[in-house]
Amino acid sequence: MCCRCCGVLQKKIWLFGSATLFLILGIVLTVWGPGLADNFIDNMIVLKEGSTTFEKWTNIPVPVYMQMYMFNWTNGKEVQESGVKPNFERVGPYVFRETDIKTNITWHENETISFTPQRIWHFEPKMSSGNLDDLVTAPHIPSLAASNFMRKKSSFMKKIFSSILNKNGGALYQTHTVSEWLFDGFYDEFLAFAKKQNNSLIPPIPSDHFGFLLNRNGSSDYEGTFTIHTGQGNLREMGEIKLWNGQSHTGYFSGECGRINGSTGELFAPKRDPNEYVTVFSRDTCRIINLMPIGKDTFRGIEAVHYETHAETFDNGALNPDMKCYCQDPDNCHKTGASDISTCAEGVPMYLSHVEFRDADPSYANSTTGHKPIDESDRFFIIMEPRLGIPLKMNVAIQVSLHVQPDKDITILQNINEFYAPLFVGKTLGEVDAKLATKIKTDGGGMLPVYTYKNKTKPDQHELEEELTPEYH
Repeated sequence: MCCRCCGVLQKKIWLFGSATLFLILGIVLTVWGPGLADNFIDNMIVLKEGSTTFEKWTNIPVPVYMQMYMFNWTNGKEVQESGVKPNFERVGPYVFRETDIKTNITWHENETISFTPQRIWHFEPKMSSGNLDDLVTAPHIPSLAASNFMRKKSSFMKKIFSSILNKNGGALYQTHTVSEWLFDGFYDEFLAFAKKQNNSLIPPIPSDHFGFLLNRNGSSDYEGTFTIHTGQGNLREMGEIKLWNGQSHTGYFSGECGRINGSTGELFAPKRDPNEYVTVFSRDTCRIINLMPIGKDTFRGIEAVHYETHAETFDNGALNPDMKCYCQDPDNCHKTGASDISTCAEGVPMYLSHVEFRDADPSYANSTTGHKPIDESDRFFIIMEPRLGIPLKMNVAIQVSLHVQPDKDITILQNINEFYAPLFVGKTLGEVDAKLATKIKTDGGGMLPVYTYKNKTKPDQHELEEELTPEYH
């Protein structure tokens, strides 16, 4: 008997607001004056102590919001008694304003910088479609996680486990408030029982409370320490992750799928090729996510490129052989369109996908009912000015689901059919407002100086720094 999620899963549930993408607006802005050499511009926009880039990197100038949608299980009793398809209704959004703080900032001699992210979320009732005291029925993660751990045990052992589970708060589903499911957590009888056991088969359980984001709000140690390149000496590497917690490989996926690379979502290299992918590393899912350029775009009068996730983003090798390393069990690989992140969730069968299983094998969505049509807000995209690497608008949207399987020896799973239970949709949103867009087009958003010539005559290149007079706005 083991609840692998009991103390750790609630710290590892996806929140891409949790390794969330952020708008770093105006951080890498160029100067549009005549005759400025590229190397002079490059020297100004790299990340270095005391620079405007550093100031805006540590103090994000644009508000970012996290939207959480919960899934209310409306027919749990019928599912358990007669094996009908589970029905889940998406409710929300419950909107939180996100504040980002970088702690433990350390500069290194190899042109890198390390930092530990800290995120604080504040509920915004006026922007939400619901209250935090709304009741939501969802799968009981502690019971189902423990049951999944027991799946390969003998029938005799599973029957003993089932008896213990039934006597100590085990359930297929439970009802709690949105606040309890998210940040506040709730007292759980089964967790409390497991926590008291002196059993070497059960890992330490730090809390008798459960919540998807329990202890996450304001945590200064959850996300770990990132080491990124500052761009000094090689501007094309600016923002590229070199190490996570001192390692260059996550260990959660094999081969290239576990290699640390991409951006944390806060700095992107400028001078992007039109066909170049945008790669972001998500700490919450312990993997990278690629967005491909799908065409030119314009946002508030600024020419840009539209980047979006696609069918291969959560592939397992069925569409792209290079994605095969995301398959956790090569002999029994899950179908394409939903990424098995169980290694990142302490063995609990969690799956990451597009909202409503878009681009996924139909078997995922067909295992339940209640799905809503996809709209623009359900897509995962970034609109970026490629020459400067500035995100102008972002709409990060993902879904996390739980794989639930029947088991004749465990009472709560005896009469059900296999299904993928949607747990929540997490979105991170942000964009340049009209005022800031105008400043970006005219004076670089006021983030870097606008230069004028003292003598109105174009200077020689070696005289450039002496001849230019900066004017800050």
